[in-house]
Amino acid sequence: MNTLMVTLPPDLKARLETLAARTGQTIGECLLVAVHEYVGNWETHLTDIHQIDRHEARAVLQAITRGSLP
Repeated sequence: MNTLMVTLPPDLKARLETLAARTGQTIGECLLVAVHEYVGNWETHLTDIHQIDRHEARAVLQAITRGSLP
């Protein structure tokens, strides 16, 4: 694994320390989860945007009103 230095505002660091203590994790473990979720969410978001831009097939939800039911 690689080491990465992060500078946090004091209030955010305090919140992170509190969460780490409450969950029984280290600060490093909490940061690893946070970065993993951030990267995964943005990869998915950018893939979705790319598909929309290219007009690729995607799921579409359509509302049906009461009067339009067979």
